[in-house]
Amino acid sequence: MSGRGVYGHERQKEQLGAAIASGRLAHAYLFHGRDGIGKKEVAKAFATAVLCGKGRPEACNACRSCKKVKSGNHPDLITVKPDGAFIKMQAVRELIGIMAFRPMEGGRRLFLIDDADRLHPAAANALLKTLEEPAAANIIILITAKPYLLPRTIISRCQQLRFRPLRRETVARFLEEQAGLEATVTRALAASAEGSIARALQLQQEDYLADREGILTRLASGHAGAPLPRLALFRYLGKSKKEIHDKLTLLQSCFRDALVWKELRDQGMLVHGDHLDQVHGIARLTTDDLLFNLDAIAASLRALEANANKLLTLEAMTFTLRL
Repeated sequence: MSGRGVYGHERQKEQLGAAIASGRLAHAYLFHGRDGIGKKEVAKAFATAVLCGKGRPEACNACRSCKKVKSGNHPDLITVKPDGAFIKMQAVRELIGIMAFRPMEGGRRLFLIDDADRLHPAAANALLKTLEEPAAANIIILITAKPYLLPRTIISRCQQLRFRPLRRETVARFLEEQAGLEATVTRALAASAEGSIARALQLQQEDYLADREGILTRLASGHAGAPLPRLALFRYLGKSKKEIHDKLTLLQSCFRDALVWKELRDQGMLVHGDHLDQVHGIARLTTDDLLFNLDAIAASLRALEANANKLLTLEAMTFTLRL
């Protein structure tokens, strides 16, 4: 199963293709890995191949079934998503009710449960009973970035496929081929996206490259530790929780790059390798200073996740950083 249009995850696609070819399909799968790396795309490609009228591991993308999957109206491919904070009991009841009948158009029916970690406890218990007594014609695919939030009893009844972050080259290729971005931009975004295509697209929309230029220049200047530059850094970090998180993560990556460059001198390992002069400027700090700064930012991120006061957390961190 090549999964045309799906970038990366060759091992997972090969494994799923072999299952289709042998006819040994599991009744339940757990696709897990960080957000935005292509789990849902692989799940849809797998469903397309299973439902394809040609009966081969590789979907033809031309038959009636493949066209229905592509248009999103195949009656034997059903997606379940959270409604608000949870996937509710009613959604699982409907899934169980559908399973009582034969597939509409072929020998299989697939259910994609997106953000499966958000199953309401009652819904998870109902789903567990279904997994314990699977119907042969039905395949359930649970998709999540947080498998540790699922009950172990559910995990144990699924065949697990772990999806790792994509290689930088893969993310860059997607951005060039699908988003039409220039090579210099794709390389910078791919290096900062942590293996996630969705993250790379998000960064593109949020003027990330301009922010990155500003923070690298500020940190490399040699004057960032003075009172006014510290105050400017404090204001730069923003006010909303998401903006603060993103900019702290960017700040963290700058100090991380400086530490890597200081210790290893390997440009290929840098997130901001295209700004080597600025990274070298930040690396004027001692190893102890860089480690201290990384710990301080990590502690601030944890505090913000625990709903600590944003203003006080950022103020304390900004004025204790070793700059």
